[in-house]
Amino acid sequence: MLSEDNNNNDDPGKVNDPGGVYQPEGPLTFEKVWLMFQETDKKFQATDKKFQATDKKMLKTDKKIQETDRIVRNISKEIGGIGNNLGEVSEEYFRAALASQSRIAGVKIEKVDSLKRQVGKLTGQFDIVLFGKKANIVVEVKHRLQQNDVNRFLNNTLPSFKKLYPEYCKVKIIGAVAGMTVTDSAIKVAFEMGLLVFTQSGQKVRLLNPEDFEPKEY
Repeated sequence: MLSEDNNNNDDPGKVNDPGGVYQPEGPLTFEKVWLMFQETDKKFQATDKKFQATDKKMLKTDKKIQETDRIVRNISKEIGGIGNNLGEVSEEYFRAALASQSRIAGVKIEKVDSLKRQVGKLTGQFDIVLFGKKANIVVEVKHRLQQNDVNRFLNNTLPSFKKLYPEYCKVKIIGAVAGMTVTDSAIKVAFEMGLLVFTQSGQKVRLLNPEDFEPKEY
């Protein structure tokens, strides 16, 4: 006796794709095939809309990134400008405050000036120079004086001054650094290298070195 197999998949009239969009029952006809194509086309249209929506979101995100980048660039310029203004204000403060002093670290001050000179490829700009008969004091000014500022002054600024202004080096040269605020590490290095350290104290300038401090001659 022959038994019937209800799972026979050899019937040419059936669509056997379980993941298909439309699975008609009975013989495959033109109308059924047309319905299958319509349903599939709807799926493609929905997917295309999703892609378009994603593309719009990506464009909006790109515009936001560009706008953020523009804002950051503008802020950086403004911060740079503020930094320059703070530096100029600090220099003016210390120039006026030091000019009001008749004697600093045993040096009688006769003139206060700022200097800039170029000789060949070497260029130097010196914030404040205090001129005396027996010594000249070269001062580097920062709004916030840090250790790397002290190191740069010692390694670059002072040597450049001696090369660019030999006429002012016939007397003793003393180095000094100044800041509206000064870090502890900057003070430590400056003292170790024999530099004077100035900071603000109300409307006056304050010398941080101890009374028995002997500045180094450069």
